[in-house]
Amino acid sequence: MFRKFFAEVIGTFVFLSVIISSGHATSRCDDALTWIKIGLALAVSLLLVASISGGHLNPAVSFMLYLNNDIDVKTLCSYVIAQIIGAVLAFGYYVTAKKYYK
Repeated sequence: MFRKFFAEVIGTFVFLSVIISSGHATSRCDDALTWIKIGLALAVSLLLVASISGGHLNPAVSFMLYLNNDIDVKTLCSYVIAQIIGAVLAFGYYVTAKKYYK
C-alpha cells in the first residue's frame, strides 16, 4: 500500500508542478505551449505511476472509482491524502523556486 501511496504523491506532484509553473502565459504562442506542457506532464505522470497505483492523480477520479466499487474506502482515503500531499508539495516547490529564480 505504501508503494501506491508514494506513487500517487509523486505523480500528483509532477503533474501539478507543471500546471502551477505554466500558469502565466503571456502571448498566443505561450498559450499553445502551456497546453502542450500540461498534456505532456499528464502523460509522463501517468506513464510513471499508472502501473503502480492506477494513476488517479485527482481526488475526483479516486472518488468516482470508489462509487463504481473499483476501490475500497481505505484505498480512497489513502489516495486522497496522497494527492493532497502531492499538491501541497507542488505548491511549496513553486513558491520556493519562484523566490530563487526571479
